[in-house]
Amino acid sequence: MKLKKFIALATATVMSLSMVACSNTQTTTQGANSDKIILGSMGPLTGENAIYGITTSNGIKLAIEEKQTVLNKPVELLSVDDKADQTEAVNAYNKFVNNDGVTAVIGAVTSSAALSVAITSAKDGTPVLTPTGTVPEITTSGENVFRACYTDPFQGEIMAKFAFENLGLKKVAIMQNTDSSYSEGIANSFIEKFQELGGEIVASEGYKQADTDFKAQLTKISSTTPEALFIPDYYTKVYLIANQVKDTGIKDIPLLGCDGWDGMNTIFEEDASTDTSVVENAYFCSHFSLEDQDPAVQNFVNNYKAKYGENPTSFAALGYDATNIMLNAIETAGSTDSKAIVEAIKNTDYQGVTGNIKFDENGDPIKSVSILRIENGESKLFEKIEG
Repeated sequence: MKLKKFIALATATVMSLSMVACSNTQTTTQGANSDKIILGSMGPLTGENAIYGITTSNGIKLAIEEKQTVLNKPVELLSVDDKADQTEAVNAYNKFVNNDGVTAVIGAVTSSAALSVAITSAKDGTPVLTPTGTVPEITTSGENVFRACYTDPFQGEIMAKFAFENLGLKKVAIMQNTDSSYSEGIANSFIEKFQELGGEIVASEGYKQADTDFKAQLTKISSTTPEALFIPDYYTKVYLIANQVKDTGIKDIPLLGCDGWDGMNTIFEEDASTDTSVVENAYFCSHFSLEDQDPAVQNFVNNYKAKYGENPTSFAALGYDATNIMLNAIETAGSTDSKAIVEAIKNTDYQGVTGNIKFDENGDPIKSVSILRIENGESKLFEKIEG
């Protein structure tokens, strides 16, 4: 879906839902008479995107469990499965604000749902912090909206600079999902930055979300003899493509990716017969690394593993950081007043699992980026680039 169409759809969804939503445009204090601090969160807990929603939710829950109280009140989480659907996410938001007395919202997880929630929340000013929504327009929807992750354009630019300056690549081909504004947004920013640096995009091929055969596109790419192939998409789709790369004559070049690659190791953990060599020595950017020896990172990894019996993904780390930022802001504000909390978030200086986080004028984080390399089926920290 093209970005303009994507934004128009999100806006239309919000407008249609606002017709039936209760008006609370005068409300600036949420849960003011409550004996507890209530946070709302929404994300896909079922369906094909469930892995992202569940791990994000796990990070949110861990942060609340560790904090327990804010302003001498217990913290409670209301969590809704929005199925990665804009309407479900907005319905959840309206219930949180109009019926449940939430102080703030951590969500949504997927970009389309997060954008719809952001647009809705701008009407009443409730503090909203999406852990993982990467579409740029999310945070420009209102002064009350922030994100813990970096944007699609930012990671596209980071990977372009890394490819050109760190790996010394001059000719790169691209495979992008034309049904995904996430994939197209990252691809477009990569192309613009790579060409600006002096690199050449020798081929750019698209595919649909439902596609499973990529040989035609890869054969075309092979004829251009690229030095690397950039695939900005989620890891399940990337693995399907990677399995067909060498069969179409593309050999011995690195694959490059984005934060959607995080979780690739789960494919290998769930099925020991999978071929890890198809993504060997591939590079992708992520929000944190299990190998980062920062005490904050290792403490989080150990606590998460003890609670859930598995290593955290970057989505879990972002959920954890987003929640801690919000809880710290409520504490700094000294109340549940929305405007005071928003102002406190703007002035955040938080040493988190995904880096030292401050916010720019748009509500986007200024922080480091981890470049990971896949070695023997494991994502290893290759380099940490400061934001």
